[in-house]
Amino acid sequence: MSLDTSIFLEAKMRDERGKNASRRLRAKGLIPVTVYGGSEEAVSTTIGQREFAALLRNYGRNKIFTLKYDGASSTVKIAALQLDPVKGSLLHADLMRISLTEKTTFELPIKIIGEAVGVKSFEGVLDVVTKSLEVRCLPTDLPEAIEVDVTALGIGDHLSVKDLQVSDKIEVLTDPEKTVATVIAPRIEEEAPPVEEVAAEPEVIKKGKTEEQASE
Repeated sequence: MSLDTSIFLEAKMRDERGKNASRRLRAKGLIPVTVYGGSEEAVSTTIGQREFAALLRNYGRNKIFTLKYDGASSTVKIAALQLDPVKGSLLHADLMRISLTEKTTFELPIKIIGEAVGVKSFEGVLDVVTKSLEVRCLPTDLPEAIEVDVTALGIGDHLSVKDLQVSDKIEVLTDPEKTVATVIAPRIEEEAPPVEEVAAEPEVIKKGKTEEQASE
């Protein structure tokens, strides 16, 4: 994957810190962003909320892009996102500067393709256990995702990390024995045993006091 120089975001330096300052920025449609890594010091910036959301929506969290700020530019990737636990809205982002000539560790998503024969013909259930791989490579060698074809999986079959087809330019750091996807046998619903009809016991009707009790 070559770096697309047309993908960039404009950022502005910020001086204010703290929760109140961040809240005011978000009210203006800006996201507080910290940029760090490389030989430069960490800096605090802001990015337009709409622009950042569009980047995430169109390219995902793994996209390498250019960040322009303070008259300079850096190649960066998203290192962390802080989301509102209730609303799910973006509160803060960390961007890490990366070198295009040095290998970097990435979280590479897995993309499932095909329909497993165990699902199509035997009503099994595909269970995707691993959603991403930790890999190390040059940024320019990083694909958008690792495609995993599950077509040949029957009931009880599985694919492990070691079974995946990955470019020799990419070093996979995830445990090679870790299961990626498997097909589970369909659940057989057991028929409930017939309910035996139990003859209702005659209701005992309590009478009032006997004549002998009444005379006491």
